[in-house]
Amino acid sequence: MKQSQTSEMSHSQLRSKRHRTSIRASSGSRNPSKDSEKDEDSDEELVAPATPKTSDSVSSDDDDDNDDDDDDDDGDNDNDDDDDDDHRKGEIPDVIFNHPLVNDLLDRFMRAKLQNDNTINNINNDKNTGKKGTLKPAPIHAVDLKFDELRQLCDLAMNSFAKQKSLLRIGIEMLPITICADTHGQFRDVRCILSTCGNPSSRTYLFLGDYVDRGSQGIETVTMLMCFKIKYPTRVYMLRGNHEDANTTLIYGFYDECINRFPNDEGELLWHIFMMVFNMMPLSAIVGDRVLCMHGGISPHLNDITMIENIPRPSIVPPYGLMCDILWSDPDDRYPGWALSARGISFTFSSKVIKEFCETNNIDLIVRGHQLTADMFKGGYKYFAGGRLVTIFSAPNYLNMKNDSCVLHISRKVYYQ
Repeated sequence: MKQSQTSEMSHSQLRSKRHRTSIRASSGSRNPSKDSEKDEDSDEELVAPATPKTSDSVSSDDDDDNDDDDDDDDGDNDNDDDDDDDHRKGEIPDVIFNHPLVNDLLDRFMRAKLQNDNTINNINNDKNTGKKGTLKPAPIHAVDLKFDELRQLCDLAMNSFAKQKSLLRIGIEMLPITICADTHGQFRDVRCILSTCGNPSSRTYLFLGDYVDRGSQGIETVTMLMCFKIKYPTRVYMLRGNHEDANTTLIYGFYDECINRFPNDEGELLWHIFMMVFNMMPLSAIVGDRVLCMHGGISPHLNDITMIENIPRPSIVPPYGLMCDILWSDPDDRYPGWALSARGISFTFSSKVIKEFCETNNIDLIVRGHQLTADMFKGGYKYFAGGRLVTIFSAPNYLNMKNDSCVLHISRKVYYQ
């Protein structure tokens, strides 16, 4: 399949007795950055809108000039789904939770400007320091966040997550919906996704986890999304990823980010509070009864998707079992059936396993994140099992891999046969 980096193209069609689903995607641009991971860690339409022109991993001389324009466009984009939005109006009343703290934080997040650190810039511009091509620091959007504010926000988020089941059921009346995968602390790029795809006040979002670790602003990334989730509980849905876990965040950066940003024991306490929030997050979602979404993948313990509803929360991530696999497993055709994962945790599963699972559970498509492989660098996505599974990755130029990033968009056009 040929693909242009700027145009949208139709890739495949999945048909069922209930409706027909077509998939099209357009990639974002690849850009140099700081943050690389070789192996991390409709008609309904699924569309991958263009991602930011610059990544959250490296600053550029034009960043300060362009950033304001990007952020000022939030929610003003024209898209092809006006009919879907109009059709949705009047069906599902939008629930808006107006909390002073949430509104104030969202205002700060969306107005945050690039931090100008001349000391860092001078060091990186000095020809006598470092090797040629030394990476510049990640662009930081300075947001003034207080410990007490974040603690209160986490309480609100836990209450919001507690009202949901481990398996979210998102009906077709909630479409259109934009699905985003790993963002890994790339706060600037998340803001750019919102600017490109539309503000959550008028667009439904499903995030597949991995909001923290590796990127420079995990706190801003996860708390901004939590604010949107609290404010628009019928429009913003957040799933747990394998990095929303105590053991993982201790290793890959979020713990250090907390204690460095909030000294004198506040950082340690804040990290523990965030872990309590993560332990309450839902694990999977099914969209329109036919599109199954999770961070990692399916499990040999998963015979029926309703089993996910019975996973208790709050819960820490176990070293094995259904919950572990939903966050950690990967598709891989190098081994038949199920095989132990090279990650040292969970399993890999083959195309045959995927097709059998989809047929048994009446699933048209599995959408997941969790991986960025070399064949995803151009486009930010990869199909598997003849189009029954797609992996997407929403952090551009992740770990300086110069990769495209991608989100999927599902719009509602149902055809009854």
